[in-house]
Amino acid sequence: MNADASGAATGTLRAWSMVAILSTLYIVSFVDRFVLGLLVGPLKADLGVSDLQIGFLFGTAFAVFYGIVGIPVARLADKGDRRRLILAGVGLWSCCTILSGFSSTFLALVLLRIGLAVGEAVLTPATYSLIGDVLPKERRGLAASIYNACGMFGASGAYIVAALAIGWIYAVESSGELGGLKLWQVIFIIVGVPGLVLATLFALVAREPARSTVPGLAGAPTLRDVMRYAVGNARLYFALFLGAGCLQIMTNAYLAWGPTFLSRTYGMPVAEAGRTYGLFNMLALVGGTILIPMLTRRLRRPDALPLVSAACGFVGGGFCLAAPLQGTATGFLALAWAGLFLAGGGGNNVLAAIHSIVPRPMQATMTALLLICMSTLALGVGPLAAAFFAGLAAGAANPLAMGLMIVSVLAAAVGVTLFALARAPVAAYVTANR
Repeated sequence: MNADASGAATGTLRAWSMVAILSTLYIVSFVDRFVLGLLVGPLKADLGVSDLQIGFLFGTAFAVFYGIVGIPVARLADKGDRRRLILAGVGLWSCCTILSGFSSTFLALVLLRIGLAVGEAVLTPATYSLIGDVLPKERRGLAASIYNACGMFGASGAYIVAALAIGWIYAVESSGELGGLKLWQVIFIIVGVPGLVLATLFALVAREPARSTVPGLAGAPTLRDVMRYAVGNARLYFALFLGAGCLQIMTNAYLAWGPTFLSRTYGMPVAEAGRTYGLFNMLALVGGTILIPMLTRRLRRPDALPLVSAACGFVGGGFCLAAPLQGTATGFLALAWAGLFLAGGGGNNVLAAIHSIVPRPMQATMTALLLICMSTLALGVGPLAAAFFAGLAAGAANPLAMGLMIVSVLAAAVGVTLFALARAPVAAYVTANR
């Protein structure tokens, strides 16, 4: 092997190693973000919080600040050292997760949840920017799909990890070896540590690559350049991004309240609900996040992206509407699986396509705009809206079922409409940039 070939092989190995570590960090970030969904009971018992406060803590407190810092950190990713930015973000969110285990008040948990949001806001924009500069064009879609699937693995795996931890903690607790800590405190500590370990590994492996440039611009595009471009193509980007956010509203509502619904409606123990729901969700969200973008690419139509995502929203919304009406846990899980496969896959379909619908030097900032819709909007609205509508239906036989159903109908209807609006401009962009 000559020197050039050897160097290329080393560069490719390093690039995919970086993608692997970043994808694993994405798993950890979702575990740290979603593990709260399995701790509703213990937190209500120990801190006296309500369902609405849990919804605020799970979604709104995280989502608002995730959105506020999203654009500034994306600008840093488009202009600065992405390696250092990622390390700072991982360190912040991991420490906030660990410190959550030592919280004694609801306010302390809110403040640490905000710190978690700020740290996690760094990862995806910086990662997408790195993928665009370390991999060739034909490999970027695959790398993005792998990265997204790992996030969905983490979102569902949070419940499995927490359920396993609960079983282990109960065994240790009976021997009196927890040092006075409660179950939920130990879980926060356990899930917070892996991020620090992976950050150390990333620091050893990663290198900051050279950046791409935009023809006609002397340097990286300014925020004004990016926003002018986005506004000038509003029917493409805002319709597409908000449509993806609507599908994620359904996904996040189910992620937040699914285990609690299983426990309250069907009498399933919390640990069993976490394991079961986590496994079903993992298969649904990981499968949808990989297979739906794959189907979109195979269609080879310029309007395939909004067309497939709209179909996913329409059919997936129907499944999410019907799931809470089932008389058995098995029926609920089966329909929720189908709904989340389609809704999660349809939303992440847009994220996986970011490299094909956005000029490369703008990808971190535009990814942040997309994440504001997919995470800030979805996580901020989904869990809280389900709790809100459940409160309005307090006299119903199953208020939480009503909450999940209303969210599913509204989110699916708006999402499908927005994807329809994006169809023509997406087709024009893809055709012009082939």
